[in-house]
Amino acid sequence: MNRRSFFYTTFLATTIPSMADIHMYKAEFDIIDSILEHMFEHTDIVADYKDANAIEFIKRSIFHPSYDKEIRLFILQGAKEFLRLYPHFTSLSYFQKEIYLRGFEDISMGQSWLYRIQILALEAFYSAPIYGTNLNQRYYKPIDAKAGEPLPKSRYIEL
Repeated sequence: MNRRSFFYTTFLATTIPSMADIHMYKAEFDIIDSILEHMFEHTDIVADYKDANAIEFIKRSIFHPSYDKEIRLFILQGAKEFLRLYPHFTSLSYFQKEIYLRGFEDISMGQSWLYRIQILALEAFYSAPIYGTNLNQRYYKPIDAKAGEPLPKSRYIEL
C-alpha cells in the first residue's frame, strides 16, 4: 500500500460511521424520509410510501459493511447540507417543499444527491419482502409486474 492509499484508507476508516453510529444520524434520516415521502406521494396508482418501510431499508443498506463508503458519506453529507439550507422542511406545505427541492437541485451536489436517494427508495420498493419492504409485493401491482420465482428465503448478503 502506498502512502496516499494509506492516508485515504485511514481517513475513511475514521470518518465513515458504522452501523453502531446510526442513532447519531436521526435528523439526517428524518429529512431523507420526509423528502422521499414528498417525492413518492400516495395516489390511486402508487402505493403509500410509508408502507414501504423504505427508510429502514436505506439505513440497513448504507450502513452495511459492504456498502460503498463514499456513497454512504455522500448521502449523509447531502442530508446535512439539505438540513442546513432548509431546517424547517418537514413542517412546510406540499408546494413549499416542491420549491425547496427544485432549489436544492440547482446546487452542485443537489441533483446527484436527490437522484441517489430516489434510487435507494426504488430499491426498497422493488426488493423481495425478505428485506422488510414491498410486503405482499404491493409495489409490483401498479406496474403490472411480479417478483421472480422462487422468492429468496434468506438475504443475499447473509449467504
